[in-house]
Amino acid sequence: MIYTQKLIFASTTIALLIIIPAFASGEVYIPDHEYVGFYDHDGIYTVIGGVKNNEMYPVIPTITVNVNDDGNIFSQDYKFSPVMPAQMLPLKLKLPQITSENPVLEPPQISYKQTEYKFEGGYVLYDDSLVLHDDGRMTGMIKNGGDKTFLNFRVYALIKDQNEQILDVASSQQFGIMHPGETLEFEMIPDSKIVNEIDLYSCFAFGDESVLPLNADRNGEQYTFRYESGTWFKDGSFNSESTDLKMYALNSFSAELNASFEFPQSSIHEDFEVYLDGTGWDGQAYYQADGKVTNLQSLDELGNWHVYFTVPGFYQGDVTVKGFHEPDGTVEVPEELDLSQMIYTEVTNGEVTSVIAKTAENSLVISLETTEDGMLSFTTSDFLIRPFSDGNFFVLVDGEEIDSATYENKILTIPYTAQTEKIEVYGSYVIPEFGTIAIIVLAVAIVSIIALSRKNSISYSLSNV
Repeated sequence: MIYTQKLIFASTTIALLIIIPAFASGEVYIPDHEYVGFYDHDGIYTVIGGVKNNEMYPVIPTITVNVNDDGNIFSQDYKFSPVMPAQMLPLKLKLPQITSENPVLEPPQISYKQTEYKFEGGYVLYDDSLVLHDDGRMTGMIKNGGDKTFLNFRVYALIKDQNEQILDVASSQQFGIMHPGETLEFEMIPDSKIVNEIDLYSCFAFGDESVLPLNADRNGEQYTFRYESGTWFKDGSFNSESTDLKMYALNSFSAELNASFEFPQSSIHEDFEVYLDGTGWDGQAYYQADGKVTNLQSLDELGNWHVYFTVPGFYQGDVTVKGFHEPDGTVEVPEELDLSQMIYTEVTNGEVTSVIAKTAENSLVISLETTEDGMLSFTTSDFLIRPFSDGNFFVLVDGEEIDSATYENKILTIPYTAQTEKIEVYGSYVIPEFGTIAIIVLAVAIVSIIALSRKNSISYSLSNV
C-alpha cells in the first residue's frame, strides 16, 4: 500500500505544482519543470514533458520543439492528441537528429485549437487497484464516467524518480472501445533500464493513438510513409535497388505489439514481406532461417498499401519490408477525392459544405456558404497538402488570388468576404489522409493478425477484462 499512497499524493498535488506556467499560449502551457531534454539509455536525444490545459474546453495542441544542437537550430512542429480541461497530457519525442555533446532545449512555442469532448468523464480509479509493482509496472483500473463511447485510445502517464524528476513517459495497452459506465484494467510497462529508479507515476491522461510519419531517402528523393504502433521505429533506409526498406525497431513492452504501416502505392504488383533481425523476450533471437514473419496486406480506397505484422515483446533490432516496386503505370489515382469527413476545418462565419482533393492539380477545393466576412483555417500535414519550396501556398478565393493568407505552425488561415462560395488551395502535391474505410480495414486486419501471429506465454488481453 505504500506505493499506492505515494501515487495518490503525487497525482492529487500536481495541480499545486503547476499554477504558474513557464511556457504558455493562453491557458495551454508546459510547466518549466515538466519539460526536459536528455540522451536516453540508447543514446537517443529525448524530449519529455506535459501539456496542461486550463481552458474550459478540450484542445488539440501543436508544440514547436526547438533545440540548439551545437549552433545548429533544430525546429519541428508536433501535433498531439486532445487534452481534456484541467488535465495534463504527457508527451515524449525522440530526436535522433540531435547529436552534439551538450544540446540546449529551448522554450517551445505552443498553439492549439478547440476540439470535441473525446474522453470526457474518463478517469483512473485511485484505490487499492492502483499498484506500482516491484518490477516497475503500473496496473490499475480506468472508468468511463461520461455518456459517450471511447474509441482507440491509451492511458498515458509521467514516470518520476524520488526527486520528482521525469524519467520517461509511459503508455498502456491500446483499448479499442470503452462504453459509458464501463471499467477496464490497464497496465503500463516501463523500459527495463529505468526500473530501479522509478518512484511514482503521475499525470494520468487519456489520449488518441498517434500515427507517426517517417521519411527515407529513395533514389535521392524523400519517400514519406507512416505507421501506427506501440513499437518505436526509426532510421528508415532503402537498399540500392529501392526494393527493401530497413528500419530499427524497439518494443519496450513485454507483450507482443501490432504494427500497421501505410505506404504510397507505386505498383499494383507490390507484394510485401516482413523480416526481423534482432532479439526479443529473454534474449530470444528472431532471425531464424530467413527471418520472415507473418504479415497481412490490404489496399485502402485511397490507393495506399497497409501492411500489418506483430513485433515480439522486448524486441530490438532491424525490421525489413521487402517488395517495393518502381512506378510502372499500373496505379490509378482518382482525379477527385471527397475529404469532407476527413479534414477538420474552422470558420468564424459560415459553413464548409465540402472539401475536395484534386490530385492532378495538387489542390484542395473548399466549398462554403457564407453571409458575412470571416476566416477559414485548417491544419496541414505532409499527408494532406505540402507547400511550395518557398514555404507558402497559392490561394484563390472565388477565383481571385489573395496574398493575405497566413501559414504558421502548420495552420493555414484564409480570410474571405461575405457570399464567398469557393476557396482553392494549391501546393506542391496532395496526399489524402486516412479514410473511414481504411480505418475499418485496419480494425479487421488487427483482429486477423492476432490469430495468425506467433503466441508466447505473455498474455496481452487486459482490454478484454
